[in-house]
Order: sequence, then structure tokens, then C-alpha cells
Amino acid sequence: MFNLLGMKPEEIITQAQGAVKALEERLACLEDRLAAIQRTLEYEYGRPRRDVAGHDPARLPLISQIDVYGIPTGEVFGYNRSHLDVAGVLGKPATRGHLVNMGYSNVQIWFSYGSSKVGPYILPPSAALEISFLVEKVEFEVDLEGGYSKIQVLFQ
Repeated sequence: MFNLLGMKPEEIITQAQGAVKALEERLACLEDRLAAIQRTLEYEYGRPRRDVAGHDPARLPLISQIDVYGIPTGEVFGYNRSHLDVAGVLGKPATRGHLVNMGYSNVQIWFSYGSSKVGPYILPPSAALEISFLVEKVEFEVDLEGGYSKIQVLFQ
């Protein structure tokens, strides 16, 4: 009865075990490849956070131009800083976008998310800065006293 394939049951079991082992090895290789692809994507786009809504292509981005004026002599530092509440306008923190300095003066930029604030980043005239991190608020200030600049903003 067990000799239907012309093989003994022990031979069938041995061959089946060999086939299962080969499939396990192929599966391990596929898992390694998927892990490498995941690492590559995390390096490129960052790790997704479950508590932050991602980019929704159906939602319009925040597009704006902000005038930034330098502080006149004698005034307190930070008094004339321009602010942009990105999370208030978008309804969520921005996850990507860019800033372009359309003016003739360097602009100092501070980024905020939650209680953390980083900066100042110096954005020279005619330069662009790509954003690939979470941003709730942005502050701008011209480097020079009495200077003027215009910042073009796109956040998603």
C-alpha cells in the first residue's frame, strides 16, 4: 500500500524533510531581502510614526509667501520674528515640504515640534531647504538689521 510511488515511506519522509528545509532557506533569504528594502526605505524617508497622520494627496498643501523684516537698531532680539503655525493651518504637523529664500538677505529659521525647537538654520538668498522631518511651527528672522527677505513655503 505504501509503495504507490515506488518508494519506501522512509524515503518519502526524507525527501519531504529535504524539500521543507530548502523552502525554509529560501524563506529566510526572502525575509533578509525584505528587511534590507525596509532599511533602505527608512534611510530615505524615515520611520513612519503611528501618532502622526501621513501625507494625504487629497489634501491641499500649505503654499505661502512670508515677508521677513530685519530688526531695527535698538529693539529687543526676536521682537520682529515672523511665525508660521504649520499644524494650525494644515490640521496636522507637516511631514515634508520646502522653504525658498526669494529675498536678498540671509534668513535665520527655527523649527518646532512639540516642546523641542531647533535652529537657527541660515538660509542664504536664492537657496532652498527641503524638509523631511515633522514641523509644527516655523520662525523666521532676517540676519541683518533693517534687512528684508521673502520666504516661499510649501508644506504637506
